[in-house]
Amino acid sequence: MSGGRPDLSIIIPAYNEAARIVATLKTLAGFLDSRSYGIVEVVIVVADSPDGTAQLATAQKHLFKHFKLVEPGIRVGKGRDVRAGMFEASGRYKLFMDADLATPLTHLDDVHAFMRQDGQVAIAVRDLFVVHKSLVRKLMSKAANLAAQILATPGIKDTQCGFKVFEAGVADALFSRMTMLQWSFDMELLAIARQLGYKIQTIEVPDWSDPKEHDDGLAGDSIIKVALTGFLDPFSIRMGIWTGRYRHAHYRHQEG
Repeated sequence: MSGGRPDLSIIIPAYNEAARIVATLKTLAGFLDSRSYGIVEVVIVVADSPDGTAQLATAQKHLFKHFKLVEPGIRVGKGRDVRAGMFEASGRYKLFMDADLATPLTHLDDVHAFMRQDGQVAIAVRDLFVVHKSLVRKLMSKAANLAAQILATPGIKDTQCGFKVFEAGVADALFSRMTMLQWSFDMELLAIARQLGYKIQTIEVPDWSDPKEHDDGLAGDSIIKVALTGFLDPFSIRMGIWTGRYRHAHYRHQEG
């Protein structure tokens, strides 16, 4: 593995996650201590959260040798927060995952294997009709995925699982072209990856489990809003592909 540069950056968007961020970071620290992934950097991204998530996360920084807190400002969306973390992270590989640990940490072993193979993009995939608890969420996920399959990312059975890893140069190419800052950013990233010719590998996650109740996992957005964006955004992505929206970078992280 490399010397001073982190081998892996783990980026966790954590808007209004005071109820679980401490337990999550303690669990993550314990898990990383049991593995040999090389140098691991943990990057917590907290949009302006009224519940004190940022302070709680910072209080746990002693658990990690390499820790960053990124505060990108007022809440815009998960996509903006993940992008902010990606550009602040310095690892050879950059993974983002959800603060609720819905994808068990044992799948970091799959990420490590992917890194050793010099992979480009790897995404966790689930059975969408099994993983969600409510019938509404099941139907919403299936409808959005159908639209994605037809218009944006054919052949990818799950674009929205919050567990994806990118080689650093690939991450820069994709996130600099990303235009969607809310729920559909994953889908857009994968469509861009396809257009740029990157290989997308999958990590099967049959043990994914949502610890949140009903629509709590939507970070305060209404289920109707999320459903509409999930259905309409694939049309926008397809239009972006047709019009050349993703040929060039739209965003660059400003150093300093």
